[in-house]
Amino acid sequence: MSKETKLSIGLVLVGMLVLGVYWFMPNKTSDVAQNKTKEPMQERVILPLYEKSIYQNIPEVKSYLADLKKNIQSGQAVLLLQENELDSQGKKVQQILLNDADFLKDTKQGEKLLHNDMMRILPAIVSSMAVKTKALCKKGKCYQAEKYNFVTNTTTRAIVNVDTSKVLSVERYANMQPDISLRLTHIAQAIALHAPEVKKELGFSPSKKDITMANVRGTMKESPCENTTHLCVAPTFTDHQKEQALWAVVDLTELKLAAAKWAGLGKTTTPACISERSLQNRYIMENFCQKDSYLEKNGWKITYRLTGSDGLEIRDVSFQGKKVLISAKIVDWHVSYQQKGGEKLDTTTETYIEGRRVEFLRGEDGNYLFGYNDAMGCPLFSTSVVLAFNGPQVRALKNNDGFMLTQDFRNPKWPMACNYRYENRFEFYDDGSFRVVGVNKGRGCGDNAIYRPVMRIDMAVDTKENFYSKTVGVDSISTQWTLWGKEGMEQGAGSKEQFAYKISSSSDENKGYYIEPNHGQFGDNSRGDNATLFATRFKENEGDKDLLTLGSCCDLKADGVESYLNGEAIKEENIVLWYVPRIRNDAREGHEYCWADTGIGADGNLEVKVWPCTVGPKFIPIKAVK
Repeated sequence: MSKETKLSIGLVLVGMLVLGVYWFMPNKTSDVAQNKTKEPMQERVILPLYEKSIYQNIPEVKSYLADLKKNIQSGQAVLLLQENELDSQGKKVQQILLNDADFLKDTKQGEKLLHNDMMRILPAIVSSMAVKTKALCKKGKCYQAEKYNFVTNTTTRAIVNVDTSKVLSVERYANMQPDISLRLTHIAQAIALHAPEVKKELGFSPSKKDITMANVRGTMKESPCENTTHLCVAPTFTDHQKEQALWAVVDLTELKLAAAKWAGLGKTTTPACISERSLQNRYIMENFCQKDSYLEKNGWKITYRLTGSDGLEIRDVSFQGKKVLISAKIVDWHVSYQQKGGEKLDTTTETYIEGRRVEFLRGEDGNYLFGYNDAMGCPLFSTSVVLAFNGPQVRALKNNDGFMLTQDFRNPKWPMACNYRYENRFEFYDDGSFRVVGVNKGRGCGDNAIYRPVMRIDMAVDTKENFYSKTVGVDSISTQWTLWGKEGMEQGAGSKEQFAYKISSSSDENKGYYIEPNHGQFGDNSRGDNATLFATRFKENEGDKDLLTLGSCCDLKADGVESYLNGEAIKEENIVLWYVPRIRNDAREGHEYCWADTGIGADGNLEVKVWPCTVGPKFIPIKAVK
């Protein structure tokens, strides 16, 4: 054995000994002393005090601005992805799109070029393509690309056939933001690290290792990011010992700190570092993202796939040879946190920042609201989604009266604070009923969260459908079915009655489904959906393909689907249902809900405990009800 090898082994043994002494050393601080230092978390909003010019000398920002200027001067509006973000095919796609007039159509305003960034170029997934485009891609390798127009707040998505060098489709999404590039992620980190407000609040100069969620799109009340007109992300600094986190909302449109927010993490014994799980990325991509999968069981036929940002989607579903669903999926999870009690703010003196008057507004019950939108998707197609863990699973229902198709999505460091885990589940019953289910398994960034999963359900009852809600008569006892003539919404999503809604064929009212909202009757410890239901007329660009982030995370008076309510007739039309439950988490001991925590198990090892919250409506064939 060489001298160097012996020395290395010795150093390792010494290191292990020191670590063991540290780990097992008794805590000499009494519980009383600990309780004295553990004061309740004071939640505060921090508004920026400095001009954005302080950020322009940050190397990452300075280089970015220089490249933008150089781009415009050379007559090119789109800032390209760097080589480390592209494979060889992606580089080819980028060049093809730089010469495509349709893709570049919105990069000018008159003769002036507008700031556009290419955000990502990756192999195309089926959920992003129309039927015609998907057929064309079977004949060659296809990639999808997204760019963002910072001036018009518009995302453009293109599908390109690399083998033929042809652009197959170009679509624009107004007032929607894409997942950000790696370069912008680094810029967001740099801005958060250099922000004087952040350093002051933390009490030290942080480094990159202190940041989580630097690429997660975020908004906050009373900040320029509130109405999602700017591209914003929320790098977060967590302090597990003090059970609190500082959210630094970075405005990438203005390249500055937009606002910051202290929030409590809630009780936890989760260690500051846990082992990274092994995601079978290649397997998931090749088997569930880049192609459709098929399932036949108990009379059901189902096409399913993992999407870029809309979780697990089922399509073309039939039961015993009869069509049931065109599509069903959960397009977003809106995550909103409330600041309990608010804070004493001096609103008697007008405050101006960069010439804009700051308004001190409050949300529900006089509290501040802040948060972000969570997307779920394929592990290699989004820098901000809660990622697919393993692949879709088929399992029996607990009463053995059917089966479920389910997919687990997790943040890599779940169940640590500020990490999330969701389950998309579709339950199929032997009598032809089915249920669309969302499961939240915590843990989130605090114990005062409101979660709103946005479910999109496109039935295949008939080409012409009618939608009804059950209403109580004037005698407060009798009920009747009321036909919806136009697009609309209903909060509360039904009474305690079993069947609150129904959707049927316009030519045969017995051909269709009753809709049973969840009030906690399905035996899954749910506290109910408290949902809002929307009925809209089908439009392909309203979620039939992958839908970008919908609406605001924090405005509890709007779920995002309102933008699709145009007063159009839905009587005898193809109807799309949107179902948005509202769930409040709970971290109280003995009452946990939408929560997860880590403790020491009976075997002395770390053990994760989960208190899930399960939501979603059930659909029962009208003919099956006697």
